[in-house]
Amino acid sequence: MSVKREDLIKAAKELNDVLGLDPQIKTGKRVTEKELSEQILEAAELILPEDDISDETIKVIKILKGEAVEEEDEEEIDTESEPEEDDDEVEEEEEEEEEEEEEEEKPVLKLVKKAEKPAEKSKVKAKPTPPSTGVGVTRIGAAALVIKRAKDVLAIEDWVERTDELYVKEGGKSNLKESRYAVNVAVKVLEAYGLIEVTGDKVSKL
Repeated sequence: MSVKREDLIKAAKELNDVLGLDPQIKTGKRVTEKELSEQILEAAELILPEDDISDETIKVIKILKGEAVEEEDEEEIDTESEPEEDDDEVEEEEEEEEEEEEEEEKPVLKLVKKAEKPAEKSKVKAKPTPPSTGVGVTRIGAAALVIKRAKDVLAIEDWVERTDELYVKEGGKSNLKESRYAVNVAVKVLEAYGLIEVTGDKVSKL
């Protein structure tokens, strides 16, 4: 059984409208009946039970799939169309399609329902979030807190040990070498700002 081109066009237009295909099935004169049939069969895979597809289009799909269709049904498909109106619509489609093809040759895309198109990714890139260390304070921050809380003169080595203890208490790992480095940095900064005075290995707040 074969289907007339005008019936293929009617079926294609209905699938375009009901399924909201994007890109839509082309029906201009440059599209062969074979291409029309292939696109209709491809679109038929997207039909859901709730989609309101006419009996005529369902019959066209069945014939294209090679399924058995009663002769009366086939005659209805062939004779029910109104040639004059369809011809006018086909001519309008052809004119529109020719204009589109002259402007730009678009690649053939797989038919999908508009509702199923994946959302476009935002062009604004989110700033990367720095990895969390799980520690409530840095070693240098711990060193600053120790000297801030100190009431009397503090020995440098005592400062290092207290800094390490505070860092461990806040969730970090003990490392006297790194704590000593943190204290040395704190000493240079605080001394430069005139907040502490270093005498030998002793530190006092001003």
